[in-house]
Amino acid sequence: MSEDGRVLAGRVALVTGAGRGIGYGIAQALGGAGATVACAARSVDQVEAAAAAIRSRSGSARAFRFDVTRAKDIATQMEAITQALGPIDILVNNAGTILQKRTIELTDDEWERVLATNLTSMFRLARAVAPSMITRGGGKIINVGSLWGKIGVPQFLAYCVSKAGVDALTRSLSAEWARHGIQVNCLAPGYIRTDFTVDALADERKRAMILSRIPLRRLGEPDEVGPLAVYLASPASDFMTGQTIYLDGGQGSS
Repeated sequence: MSEDGRVLAGRVALVTGAGRGIGYGIAQALGGAGATVACAARSVDQVEAAAAAIRSRSGSARAFRFDVTRAKDIATQMEAITQALGPIDILVNNAGTILQKRTIELTDDEWERVLATNLTSMFRLARAVAPSMITRGGGKIINVGSLWGKIGVPQFLAYCVSKAGVDALTRSLSAEWARHGIQVNCLAPGYIRTDFTVDALADERKRAMILSRIPLRRLGEPDEVGPLAVYLASPASDFMTGQTIYLDGGQGSS
């Protein structure tokens, strides 16, 4: 820990999908806690803005264009990040997509696209950072899951299945890599205020129905996710691994 109390000082963090929403909130929080943040996403403008926001508060960050569905892109960009910033100490697997469609109308291509983005990319990125973490004796991997991977939601089959897979991926990787000092945990939000939820809840009747299921009776904010990510990335969570932590306003337990 640095003298100013920044618990992640000296650490390098990669956050995928860092240009907006939950990924943006996590990247800002990690940067504020002292990490050097590689802000990664397909939209260059968005990740440039995310990195600039961290730097504007005296943090350290750089933007990288990153398509997590392309294995070659992962290999190329991981090398670029390591050369520019150093070995990755913290991986936040956040990039994701969502699709609403009746299951009987869901195509093979749509199914594969959702799983490639939400699950396969996390496997590939974890596999890519693990050798260096093992050599250096530790690291932190945070997979962003979802409450929907636990409860299931009609017409969101591919998304729900992919997020349930993130939970299993987390447990399996944690069991395999614990002896190397690598902690792997899953941060699973419920309804957080993002572009998707704002659009989905624009209808007042639907909004009232959704909020009635959340004991706190409100949406979460992206900057409320960040502090939990900082905890999972910090030495304070060194004895925690293989866990899925729900940040859902109490919805999953109601």
